[in-house]
Amino acid sequence: MHNVSSPTGSRSAVREVDDGAVVAAFQPIFDLRDGCVVGYEALARPRDGSSPEELFARAREEGRLSEVDRECRSAALREAGAAGLGAPFALFLNADAGALEIDLPDLPSGGATLIMEITESALTERPEAVLRTLTRLRTRGWGVSLDDVGGDSRSLATMPLLYPDVIKLDLRLLGERDPLDVARVVTAVGAEAERRHATVLAEGIDSEAQLEMARAAGATLGQGFMLGEPGPLPNPLPKPGRPLRLAGSGGDPSGPLPYQRVTNWKRPTRGPLDLAERAAAMLSAQASALGPTGMLLAAPDAVHATATRYDALRESLGFVGVLDPGALEDTWTEVALGPGFGVCFVARREADEWLFATSYDRELVVECALLLMARLPQLPPPR
Repeated sequence: MHNVSSPTGSRSAVREVDDGAVVAAFQPIFDLRDGCVVGYEALARPRDGSSPEELFARAREEGRLSEVDRECRSAALREAGAAGLGAPFALFLNADAGALEIDLPDLPSGGATLIMEITESALTERPEAVLRTLTRLRTRGWGVSLDDVGGDSRSLATMPLLYPDVIKLDLRLLGERDPLDVARVVTAVGAEAERRHATVLAEGIDSEAQLEMARAAGATLGQGFMLGEPGPLPNPLPKPGRPLRLAGSGGDPSGPLPYQRVTNWKRPTRGPLDLAERAAAMLSAQASALGPTGMLLAAPDAVHATATRYDALRESLGFVGVLDPGALEDTWTEVALGPGFGVCFVARREADEWLFATSYDRELVVECALLLMARLPQLPPPR
């Protein structure tokens, strides 16, 4: 609930939070099929007129990010509770991904269906940390929304690992992009939503043309100034529309290693090292064609040192993550993933030969990617 701009105030933004001086505005979210309200997004507004951006920038400087984030969320929940906002309405709450790493909230009992919004930029900047956080968040009963999709193609690379309940297309950001880029984003979002039974929500509907674009992009929910401006919750509340359905839990990063998963059903090829390396290089070539919408995850075995190949891919792909050699025991794994594409290469040395296999089964590839992503080195959250 941080998306509000207003003039800078004179008092400390963090001190204002200490005084309980953050209030919430609520923007309605409509079902574009019948016009009913399905929920609200909560937006933070410091009483002194300062902006949420200033509030959070100062909180980072003072090392109190999680405290401020928690107070903004609490203000929204208090006001929603006082207004009687409960099921079947949904309440969307924005969160700073770094703050969630420090302080993960429990799900309050009763009330509306709660959805935590994570921005596209947070996913592209620290995908491994965001995925770990959201896995823990889901175990506490929260729904997950990927916010602001449309500004950065790199989010399309890691979106399949997120398992979002809601994908929010930002029409303002899409309006600044080339039509081919817009088509690529809309197609990838539509495919992922259908695959995961997620809901597509178009935000930034400020005109009839944007409303038409939202419907053309396959969005079933929408919000924007043309539909309803942020403000206090209405009294009485409107008649609720159909409830927002959560897609379910995310992927499981535990279980057998990728080598066992792939060779459990696909018989590996036996051959010399150079043959296995050529097979892996073919995967890299396929991955590089994905550009910023693609990702590569690698777990070399203890005898491999192919950092040069991985470094070259960092220049072209949206995300490249490499585990330490030997991180997956004595196996070697590489996964490439992007919109409409997924491949996993696995190998293991046996005496003087190598056993290796490649799978293009997308669900299996995503499972293997999740397992690798969960094992990437965990860096401290940004201050």
